[in-house]
Amino acid sequence: MPAPPRSPSAPPPPAPALALPCLLLFGAMLNLTLVVPGLKELVVDELGGSLADAALFFTVEMVAYLVAAPLWGLASDRLGRRRPFVVAGYLGSAALYGCFLTVDSIPLLLALRFVQGAFSVAGWSTVMTLVADRADGPWRARAMGAAGAALILGVGLGAPLGGALTDALGPRAPLAASALLFGVLGLAALALDEPSRRGAHPGTREVLAALAAAPGLLVPWGFYLVERFTVGLFVILFPLYLEAATGGGPAARGRLLGLYLIPFALLQPLTYRLAERLGARRAMAAGALAYGAALAVVGLVPQPALPYWMVLLGATAAVMFPPTLALTAELAPPAARASAMAGFNLAGSLGFAVGPLAGTAVHAAAGFTAAFAVAGGLAIAAALASLARRGAN
Repeated sequence: MPAPPRSPSAPPPPAPALALPCLLLFGAMLNLTLVVPGLKELVVDELGGSLADAALFFTVEMVAYLVAAPLWGLASDRLGRRRPFVVAGYLGSAALYGCFLTVDSIPLLLALRFVQGAFSVAGWSTVMTLVADRADGPWRARAMGAAGAALILGVGLGAPLGGALTDALGPRAPLAASALLFGVLGLAALALDEPSRRGAHPGTREVLAALAAAPGLLVPWGFYLVERFTVGLFVILFPLYLEAATGGGPAARGRLLGLYLIPFALLQPLTYRLAERLGARRAMAAGALAYGAALAVVGLVPQPALPYWMVLLGATAAVMFPPTLALTAELAPPAARASAMAGFNLAGSLGFAVGPLAGTAVHAAAGFTAAFAVAGGLAIAAALASLARRGAN
């Protein structure tokens, strides 16, 4: 069921129509990393858990994304609605983050984390679909680029802000901040301008058939899985590495994570232009090669040089993300757009879920340096496999 041709003369979406969705994406990703710098203090020091439990707190949310994202995407495509899923997802997340403030055991913390993740992905994954609905033709990729920049900027700013909050007010302060922020964003989502989709009520079989007719989606999905694997491993393992190597507190860890994540976000528009010049697949491969090489040697970088290396790592990571998101939006069939975006987020969530667990397993067996080398090697392998396949064709 191929997508109908899009008019190259389609007008760009008005700025206000993109501003609120981008703000909603920024807020959701800010909450994602807000708690990361203080995970040791919350899970290990306060609740008596282990480093593996700290990694699980992150991984459990990703597992919830895996389970819930396809269901929410299918429901949104079948109903032809976006806004109700966004509002419910954000307000539900606010309630669950509020519940975290009273938790006194690891099992309860992880159980609530799963439910919270299911609500969160309903919100921000559907926002991404709404952005794709709003823009057409050549403007779709640029609109998705703006959405991607908002996502990564939120991830980048969450870590240093969360570290400062933990240092100043304790490890539960970021949880309270997330509850408040999700509540405000959930109410703001009521103002979303949802395009009319009258008659857009495809059945489950029609949605699945549309996805099956677009096998090219597997390319950006696969790259996104690898990219999220490496990022998930890094954002969990790197603060633990810093704590072991330097004894630095949450604020110091958050600042170094920010030096990695903020360039990752701010360079998105420039790397999107690079993807336009090289083509999405070439840009993804080039980014993966450079990023993988930089990530593989993080454990060998001298401590004084780490801030500069984090900026380099973020800059190379920025080359990978825009092509994957733009290519997914471009290849997504209109009848299954929310499901295609859910598949994209499912692939990323799988990477995020497995990355921290794989990282802690490799660290337990061979140390931090080996864990970073495995992550970087995987990105390089993905790039080489893509180039070899292209050469064979």
